[in-house]
Amino acid sequence: MPDMTSARSTGRPSGRMTAAVWAIIGLAFALIGLIIWTENEAGGLATSASSLLVGMAWLISLLAFVVSGAVIASRQPWNVIGWLLIVPGLSASMAEVINNWLLAMDPPGATAGPAIWLAVWFTNWSWILLIYPIFHLLLVFPDGALLSPRWRWVVVLEVAMISFMVGSSTFAERISLVNEEDVTVWSISNPIGFIPQGFFEEAFGFVWGVGLLMLTLAGVVAFTRRFRSGSAVQRQQLKWPMYAVSLFGIAYGGTAVTGGAATGSVWDALFGLALAAIPISVAIAVLRYRLYDLDRIVSRTVTYAVVAALLVAAYGLIVLGLGSFLGRDNPLAVAGATLAAAALFNPVRTRVRAWVERRFNRSRYDAEQVIEGFVSSMSGRVDPEGVIEGWVGVVSETMQPVSAGAWVRG
Repeated sequence: MPDMTSARSTGRPSGRMTAAVWAIIGLAFALIGLIIWTENEAGGLATSASSLLVGMAWLISLLAFVVSGAVIASRQPWNVIGWLLIVPGLSASMAEVINNWLLAMDPPGATAGPAIWLAVWFTNWSWILLIYPIFHLLLVFPDGALLSPRWRWVVVLEVAMISFMVGSSTFAERISLVNEEDVTVWSISNPIGFIPQGFFEEAFGFVWGVGLLMLTLAGVVAFTRRFRSGSAVQRQQLKWPMYAVSLFGIAYGGTAVTGGAATGSVWDALFGLALAAIPISVAIAVLRYRLYDLDRIVSRTVTYAVVAALLVAAYGLIVLGLGSFLGRDNPLAVAGATLAAAALFNPVRTRVRAWVERRFNRSRYDAEQVIEGFVSSMSGRVDPEGVIEGWVGVVSETMQPVSAGAWVRG
């Protein structure tokens, strides 16, 4: 096992740790290849462009979890966050490969050997490895440590719920294989099982729901407390996953309106890409790579969303207006609306950008105003001392350094 203590003390990961991280990335790509191969063997590869886009988005999200976690682990092997990101990506990929292999059996086996039993057993509880790392990440983000020892009860609850679910799946009277539509394809008798099926339908659901609610509330409280009491750098770190989760919520709402995930719509592809944004945002925050670019990203996102909405509305109104004169199906109406939308793009973008910058990125907007004022005041001036003094003043006002000066070559 790699020496995490020495790696942490020196700030550099050991060679064995780096090799382990690369092995994990290689395993992830191998599993993705197996998913594609098993889908192809089963004749389930996408036949339409939209379905192919959705499939690619889901595979990208799986790789995003593994690669983002591996990058963190390679640089901060003592930080549990990297390993928490790796687990969902690998477990989901393994479960998909196993599920495709089981569903390809024709006819399905009435009895199960050890390999099939283990495969079905794993698919029955593997979803735990998707959600519990996220719950725990909320507790320890961004430094990988709990807020205080008093929060250990949440970890105990997590371990108890995981153990309870794995134990229930292990000792159930029957274990079942479920397809993508949540339909039971076949079930097999469990030779070591004694827990009746009714247990899962009655007491299990209530207890499980209460436990998930407690973990959710604990994670939100921990995240909020870090944001309120943390340093300026920690608050900026916390903003990144908050932004990614906001995008995920929008995409999730879109899939809910269009009928759920994996239906082949554009919203489903956006759902997969928004899911991939979560581990990527966590990696950026933990490693502090371009940490302070988030305000600009948010302002750009809002800008182009508002511009797109305005242009779509303008396009529709122009089509309706011209269509009333030229005919609804007249190609001239569509061409005119397209040209009008293209002509409006830059003016609308400029105005919307200025409006968004004033509200979402005020510091940048104020800096741009100072610079524009300085440039205007320098028009036609050739006084070197005045230019230098004005430039130092602009730098001091916009960047707010401890001291500022200018060096002029003689």
